[in-house]
Amino acid sequence: MYSVSKKIAVTLDRNLVFVHGKGGVGKTSVSQAIALGLAAKKKRTLWVAIEDPMRPPGELLPQGPNLWHLNCSFKLAFEEYAGLKIGMPRLTHLFVQNKLMQYLAKAAPGVHEIVLLGKIWYERTRYDHVIVDMPSTGYGLAMFQSTENISHLFGGGPLHKDAESMLKTLRSPEETGHIIISLPEEMPLRESLELNDFLIRNFEKNPAAFLVNRVFPQINETLELSPALTERINPLATSVEDYAQMRSWLESFNLRIWKDAGIHYGALRQVAPDLQDSESPLIRLLCEQLQREAYL
Repeated sequence: MYSVSKKIAVTLDRNLVFVHGKGGVGKTSVSQAIALGLAAKKKRTLWVAIEDPMRPPGELLPQGPNLWHLNCSFKLAFEEYAGLKIGMPRLTHLFVQNKLMQYLAKAAPGVHEIVLLGKIWYERTRYDHVIVDMPSTGYGLAMFQSTENISHLFGGGPLHKDAESMLKTLRSPEETGHIIISLPEEMPLRESLELNDFLIRNFEKNPAAFLVNRVFPQINETLELSPALTERINPLATSVEDYAQMRSWLESFNLRIWKDAGIHYGALRQVAPDLQDSESPLIRLLCEQLQREAYL
């Protein structure tokens, strides 16, 4: 049986890795740190965001040695997919510019999601690792569900064939990894269990790995948070040490949600980057933690 660090390392070593979690848990920073660490091992690595309004759409941008970034865009991915299937540039242009086709591409249920996921699936053949910063839980799951729905909806043809091939890759524990990120807070921890239930139903033979982010350092690890102890804790901290102790106790208490569910997880400590350093210090510090814990 794998240790937690080995389980995470095996998951992150796969060709296609989806980083899941509730919005605000640090998916973007952690996924970037994973990509940076893999690139440092001289692996061709692509870090993918999905329709990020803060980044240029559809451009493949170099981020450093062996590392590239793609902000996946539906419009550009749809045009590329149509071009691959039609194979004739002039006919492809007429097809994608047709107003009816543009309407159907936007309005047809599941097409938006499967085109974005299909672009990511296609890019995996060009890199050793593709690390995907998934959208917040609900929309991220809709991308997988749409692929399943379209596979059933179309009994044949290229779309059905591609959806089936995508599902085969997504279900393969040799090719695809899923990692769930959470904060040590009650709501994201509970929501991550619902996310895990969905992934188990759809990818039964490919269980996710778990990682809790921004864990506060333990001040006194010999004391266990219990009902008797909580009654004696002053809710108004009188010192920095009191605050730190209460916060670390509370996080330990919250993490029982995962422990009670039988979840084995890794942890990334809260980091305080040097604000004078302009070269993405948070990403580098997270990457160093991943490396120290043997997750990469």
